[in-house]
Amino acid sequence: MARDDASGQASGANSPSLVLGTAGHIDHGKTSLVRALTGRDLDRLPEEKARGITIELGFAPLELSDGLRLALVDVPGHERFVRTMVAGASGLDLVMLVVAADEGVMPQTREHLAICELLGVERGLVVLTKSDLVDEEMIELATEEVRDTLSEGPLADVPIVAASAETGEGVERVRETLEGLIRSAPKRGDDGRPSRLFIDRTFTKHGFGAVVTGTWSGRPRRVGDAIVLEPGARKAKIRGLERHGEAVLETESGARIAVNLQGVGTDEIGRGDLLTEPGAVLATSTFDASLHWIARKTGLEDAASVELLTGTAERRARVALIGAKPIGPGERGFGRIHVDGPPLPLLPGDRFVLRGFARDAGVGSTLGGGIVLDVAPPHRRRRDPALHAELERMSRGDSGEGVALRIQRAGLRGMTVAQLALETGLDPRALDTALATLDGSGMVLRVDASLCLGKSAAERMMSDLVESLRSFHTREPLQPGMPRAALTGTLPDNVSSDAGALLLKLLAAKNEITIRGEIVACTDFESTLDKGQTELANELRDRFARAGLDAPALRTIAEETDHDERRLRELAHYLERNRVLVAAPDDLFFDRASVLDLIERVVSHFDRSDELNTQALKAMIGTSRRTAMPLMALLDDLQITRRDGSIRRLIGSEPRW
Repeated sequence: MARDDASGQASGANSPSLVLGTAGHIDHGKTSLVRALTGRDLDRLPEEKARGITIELGFAPLELSDGLRLALVDVPGHERFVRTMVAGASGLDLVMLVVAADEGVMPQTREHLAICELLGVERGLVVLTKSDLVDEEMIELATEEVRDTLSEGPLADVPIVAASAETGEGVERVRETLEGLIRSAPKRGDDGRPSRLFIDRTFTKHGFGAVVTGTWSGRPRRVGDAIVLEPGARKAKIRGLERHGEAVLETESGARIAVNLQGVGTDEIGRGDLLTEPGAVLATSTFDASLHWIARKTGLEDAASVELLTGTAERRARVALIGAKPIGPGERGFGRIHVDGPPLPLLPGDRFVLRGFARDAGVGSTLGGGIVLDVAPPHRRRRDPALHAELERMSRGDSGEGVALRIQRAGLRGMTVAQLALETGLDPRALDTALATLDGSGMVLRVDASLCLGKSAAERMMSDLVESLRSFHTREPLQPGMPRAALTGTLPDNVSSDAGALLLKLLAAKNEITIRGEIVACTDFESTLDKGQTELANELRDRFARAGLDAPALRTIAEETDHDERRLRELAHYLERNRVLVAAPDDLFFDRASVLDLIERVVSHFDRSDELNTQALKAMIGTSRRTAMPLMALLDDLQITRRDGSIRRLIGSEPRW
């Protein structure tokens, strides 16, 4: 496959896979220093050769002693090419800030330094180049100036080394300093986040097809794995992988990787595209972020048009203030970014740079930058104090708190685990651990393996269920309770049936409701009769007792007494629950004592015979077929008999009501 000169460590090396990037003002000798360190000229374009400045990113492996190795990215220093510089700085572990000893700190030096800080690069070194052109006093003055420039930032204590690419003096000390930085580097492994590679180069290699390069982060992928290009979720497959020109089977987080893609052509790929896992990253046109505003002339008072640089992507965008207080020069706050053009595939924690369209002394056109907090922000007013408070919580970096906040914000509809993974970037194991902790603390309810509810939303819905149930009891005092499906149907349409079932279960566990089959009632509810209902119920009880097994239909009673049939049925079921009547098929009710007597006679019949038919039952009870057939079916329902063709056989002597 094609060789990518921007690599990580060699196979088998014990050093971490680190990427070193250059930064500094134009003509301060970055590319010459890289040539002295690597032996390679990274100005590869004819225009770069002719003009003597770096326009595109350059890449080379930097071999050090004891098998240590760095991937080196040389970036442009000219102000016009800062966008390319940001692309190169994304994914850096170390920065080599280059300052010419004869000129000192220049505007582009400060802007590059600010960009590195905005992108979270906190380790590295400073090289005072062209040291052969000045005396020791000038080197001391340049060192002091650099130290003052770095004093308030994360690079305040980095080593400062004087060197000359022309004479070679100090170059070996630069190499030794880099070796020390590698040995002291914190381990950079798979962070469990989705696999991602922001593409900074793309080309075609004859016989292999499309090749893209960049710095890999997140979960590893192997040769043969499916992959997608964002934006657009364009499907592809990993045909081959190289690190430092050597074929490898699996990617490594933090390493420069060349990926040979199958299924797409180079005309479909560009710098700024993202290579990632299918369905793992949310492409968004709006996101909320913490901001560090470094522009010296103007602050962010409401909204501003900007150029957004993140990863290797560039977009026009609009940044709008979140909160009531403006973000002044040098201050921090929160903002909402609206992206023009194709959506950006982002994760919380991604860093970005914002540039304006006018120059500002000391920082060029760079206005500021920040960290992505929320890739799926809610539709709320930007001055809403609750929104500002949510972003404060997200900015703390506690993954569990971020998960809880998103679930709580989802309200009654709940939040799926799949959506949580997209919005947080957490891997399945970390997400499940966070959810288990939140579930155990009562902050979140796991409805099932895929859905979660916030505590406040669950409590609100449980309260609504109890209120709906009590209202039903008030309307229908004779009913034993409300059908389960009807009760959960009172919840909003966006609440799943599984969530409704879990809420009923929780209410039952709290002894607020009782569930008997499909009927739900408040624990303290009892059916009650008023004076008129009591009198009518007594009439029904007496009439069914007199009728025995030749019970009349409720419709007949209604016609004879001019009572409402529905009211009679409610009272009949009330008497059934109080063990006075027994409900049978065909909407018939029988006196319970008469049914118990029938059961005794049927059981006695089976002492003399192995079977019972309809004619025998009719003779036994002395009624017509109108009640004989429902009684026969009732015996089956009570598990006294079992139907066997046209006859019944005995299966038990005790009814199962």
